[in-house]
Amino acid sequence: MKSSISLTIYDETDEILAEFTESRIRWGIIEDVVDLSEKLAGKSEREAIQAMGTFIQLVFPKLTKELLRQADVNDIKRCIQQIVNLVKNIEGTSEKNVETVKTL
Repeated sequence: MKSSISLTIYDETDEILAEFTESRIRWGIIEDVVDLSEKLAGKSEREAIQAMGTFIQLVFPKLTKELLRQADVNDIKRCIQQIVNLVKNIEGTSEKNVETVKTL
């Protein structure tokens, strides 16, 4: 089964500005999501939002900070949730780490 993660950025009139798709979720991204969950424990909301933005830019390397700022928050959450679901399906994943990220 092939998984892909996608993110579409829209302008103020709901016209598509950019589309990003990652059809291969690299192991490094899975490691990053676990690292992110550990780093977010006890952090402020501001730090958590910044860390999630940085993480999304790791998933989509061509996503600029300017485009990221225009992304719909629900689309970002959906991308993160898709990756969390992949992590949950990996045998041996620490349930504690997954639960931390899941609450974002």
